[in-house]
Amino acid sequence: MQTVARWLWYLMPANPIVLRIVQGGSRRLRHLWIRMGYLGALILLVLIGLMSGDSMGASTTLTDLAKGGTRVFTIVAYGQVILVCLLAPLFMAGAINSEHQGETFDILLTTPLSNLQIVLGTLLSRLYFILALLLSGLPLFAVLLIFGGVPVSSVFVAFAVAILTALFVGSIAVTLSVLRTGGRKAVFVFVIVIAGYLVAVYAADQMFRLSQTSTTSASGVAQTTLLTPLHPLLVLEASLNNANYRPPSPEDVADRWAPIALYLSDPLWAFSFMTFFSSIFMLLFSATQVRRLGQGNPLIPLPATLRRWLRLEPPGERSRRARNVWQNPIAWREANARGNRVGGILARWGFLLLGVGAAVVLLVMYHNGKLPRGGAFTGSADQGPAFRMGLMTLLLLELAVIVIVAIYMAAGSVSKEREDGTLDLLLTTPITPKYYVWGKLRGLVAFLSTLIAVPVLTMGIACVYFMFVGPDKGTVTYSVITHNRPGSMRAAVLLPEMMLLLPMVLVPFVALCATVGMMWSVRAKSVIGAVIPSVAIIGAILVLMSFCGMNAAANIPVIGPILNAFSPVTTMAMFVNPWQTVAGFADAPDGSRATLFMAALIAGGGYALAVYIYLTASVKNFDQTVRRLSGTKA
Repeated sequence: MQTVARWLWYLMPANPIVLRIVQGGSRRLRHLWIRMGYLGALILLVLIGLMSGDSMGASTTLTDLAKGGTRVFTIVAYGQVILVCLLAPLFMAGAINSEHQGETFDILLTTPLSNLQIVLGTLLSRLYFILALLLSGLPLFAVLLIFGGVPVSSVFVAFAVAILTALFVGSIAVTLSVLRTGGRKAVFVFVIVIAGYLVAVYAADQMFRLSQTSTTSASGVAQTTLLTPLHPLLVLEASLNNANYRPPSPEDVADRWAPIALYLSDPLWAFSFMTFFSSIFMLLFSATQVRRLGQGNPLIPLPATLRRWLRLEPPGERSRRARNVWQNPIAWREANARGNRVGGILARWGFLLLGVGAAVVLLVMYHNGKLPRGGAFTGSADQGPAFRMGLMTLLLLELAVIVIVAIYMAAGSVSKEREDGTLDLLLTTPITPKYYVWGKLRGLVAFLSTLIAVPVLTMGIACVYFMFVGPDKGTVTYSVITHNRPGSMRAAVLLPEMMLLLPMVLVPFVALCATVGMMWSVRAKSVIGAVIPSVAIIGAILVLMSFCGMNAAANIPVIGPILNAFSPVTTMAMFVNPWQTVAGFADAPDGSRATLFMAALIAGGGYALAVYIYLTASVKNFDQTVRRLSGTKA
């Protein structure tokens, strides 16, 4: 027994890797600022949740406080899980990338440490910082308990879902590192996949709820679906919001096979089981392969010709014919030299074909009447709600991919050149800082134009379809408020000018994302060091403007839509369904449509102005910043 306890002690708590990384990282001021920023974001969510309801005021009762506490707790719990899903891969990427750059990971393979110690040490040392973030928010959850309406068990459920999500995401990152595919690109593709998965599965679950007409018409309560245990936010909703989203009782699924019945009736248990044991499986697989793959043996042997074609190994001597370069060679290099491998080309054009194909499939299903009807959730039998939800899901998925790719590409635009030494060579040429910085931005936007075209084409195809289809399929019944009275009206499913308004907001916003990433790329020594603050800034802009803008658009005429247009997330909801998201739209559609055009124009101009200000500041301080980071005096 003593031998087993000693083995476990040196396997996890006293693991040399854990001790080295935790003791070194805990002394860094950067980690303190990250924890403070995380806690600040949670506090901001609490304040927004309190101010958006009736929980504050002179006439507030204990019942109002309890309802407000429940609402705020739900917002904070959801925000915590989303932050863990997006920050955990970045933490793991930064740590693992530093191991590979310093070649310390290969040195670990030569030590007496066991395979399991290497794998668990790598995982636990990185999870420590994520768990520290979660624990920093625990006092905030304790304060919310004072409001009432939140049982203590809900706090444990929220933390359990967040911790299990972090464990699962961390295990995938460690597995990628062991497979020698855990570099920057693989991890950021992983972040894109996570963001897309969260949006797509949640939207698919909403579609299933729309189709539950017979189930919800009597009770008014939506039942969980097959997708619920596969999504952390849906698991939270089923655990914290039983009044509106409830799993079936064990009696309802008694005729099913026992594991299936348990999967359907207890989403939290099913989620915990799947994430925990899949993480164990990945860690055991990594432990068995870490030294074999570290010796250079491929996981799956491939012929040398195929490996060279896929560029999995350095090719031999090769030459290519001369190509025409733009007037600005920096812009040409960013637009044409990036992503020119087979994987990058397939990813870009595959994304374009997949996005346009999904829009066409959605329209074909709508035209043939195959989408779920409104049912009990909307009070009508139209396909309009399901179509708008499907279109919004496509646009949000495409926006998430574009933003993450733009930030990653921009964050590596200067940092990568600093790491491989090409920046020092460029500084010896007659290229000026203004020529260099503006050329970078022009090339990045040109490279991203293929991706930007996807949501523009998605909205354009849908708008063109509804321009030529008859009123039978081109209109839908809306539940609206006209002249301060609830009612319903028949109106167009999608307004045709929205295909012009979307690029007016989207293109400048993507340019802003690239500018922020490039600004931090100039200041940071590594790509990861530029990505994390860039994601934090863009994420803060989206969260803040989405919360404030959506409420403003629904309650304040004219000014509200303009404020809402500064968040592309809620702007898409406003463009897809202005009848129910814009205050006063149903009363004066013509004037409100002009307001939407003005809102898109002002938001696009605001983003363009921000891009100009950021780039001007970067150009002004470019030489001093680059020389300071290169170790020379300015």
